[in-house]
Amino acid sequence: ASTVTNGAGLAWEYRRGGYILTANVTGYRRASWHAWGSGADATGPVDGTTYTRYQANLSRDWYFGPFQKLHINGAYFSGRDLDRFSKYQFGMFDDTRVHGVPSSGIRFEQLGMLRGSYTFNIFDVYRLDLFAEHAWGRDRPTEWESMTGLGAAVNLRGPKSTILRADFGKSFLPDRFQSVGSYTFQILVLKPLR
Repeated sequence: ASTVTNGAGLAWEYRRGGYILTANVTGYRRASWHAWGSGADATGPVDGTTYTRYQANLSRDWYFGPFQKLHINGAYFSGRDLDRFSKYQFGMFDDTRVHGVPSSGIRFEQLGMLRGSYTFNIFDVYRLDLFAEHAWGRDRPTEWESMTGLGAAVNLRGPKSTILRADFGKSFLPDRFQSVGSYTFQILVLKPLR
């Protein structure tokens, strides 16, 4: 079964002294909701047709000369009435990404994260990124589970004004998630709009 979901949200951002604090909340309403799955895995109607997701982030960048940057980020993600499809996961383009954690098979209602990265960047053409990330996740009322991710990415100039990005990650997951894997590798070909 499928469902249509509509949402509206508010976002707030504050910048001072190199720090960036952001917070947002988004409420969603499901137009319809039907049972999906079977047995213990079934996901059916939840308490009502609405759910809410919210998050807060605090970030700081330090620049060392024209080519080097250190980035530190702390974040918290949570919500109300989240189901299997609205819980937080670790997709490549998600705010909750942790290198090495696969984008499917691991979902949490609540996440706390601490992430750091080092970047060596020459004119956005040649770039090296190193990542160290740690997350704590839980589904209420279970205990918090932790996972660590390490990663590296490189950007190189490609043919016809393209940029090739290769990104590798290795994670250290809780025992119950060992079957989903702990390595990720992505190759992207980017074409800047000019």
